[in-house]
Amino acid sequence: MQKRLKTGCCLVLLYAVFTLISSAVRVVPQVLRLEAMLSLPYGLIFGRLGAISAAFGSALALFLVGANLNQIPLEFLAALISAYLPFRVWQGMKSPQEPRLALYDQRTVTMFVILGLLAVAPMAVYPAVGAEIYQVVPFSASFFKILLPTLLFTLAGGFLLYRKASAYFFAGKGEALWRRLEDKKTTTRNMAVAMLRITLTGLFLAAGLALMVPPEFHSKVVEYTMGVFALLLLVMTGF
Repeated sequence: MQKRLKTGCCLVLLYAVFTLISSAVRVVPQVLRLEAMLSLPYGLIFGRLGAISAAFGSALALFLVGANLNQIPLEFLAALISAYLPFRVWQGMKSPQEPRLALYDQRTVTMFVILGLLAVAPMAVYPAVGAEIYQVVPFSASFFKILLPTLLFTLAGGFLLYRKASAYFFAGKGEALWRRLEDKKTTTRNMAVAMLRITLTGLFLAAGLALMVPPEFHSKVVEYTMGVFALLLLVMTGF
């Protein structure tokens, strides 16, 4: 329990630092989402511990920078689901011969990219839906500005970070610690496939709505459709 608590605190602080850097550096017109590179390493290596740490790290950083109070719960859920959903899907997809995702060939890299798209969905949808609901910025005006850097850091930065971290925790000096913290929550293959299909469909639907609805037009269709999708993402995790 003590090891879990210490590791969780370290993960919270690390995620908070990445989020603080993102908040301090403005890349116009996009929003820098440096913390997105932590989603897959946190989820695939630490499971629920990593997801919870990501969520509290995000909330802590936003609180420290004085973010809007409406924004903090949305970013909390985005970080939580972004790390946990790929873990849940992988738990249903893995085999006894390959219980951990190691990036060593085209097949495993392809799986990483697919899981990365699952991680991107909540990170892009939750803030954009929140901005639409609270009438800060229309969904279509914010979605791609959040999606593109999130996609970049999740897949490119996340790949490099996960490759190093997985080697350390799965087959290196950190293996003993990982075995003590390993999350053994299971997922059926059918459930994993359903979560995969629903999330990717929702992500492409969000992109279509963002392209079709003009930025100056606050659409109830977008608000309700993406609101339902955001709620569905939360329910699917079965946290």
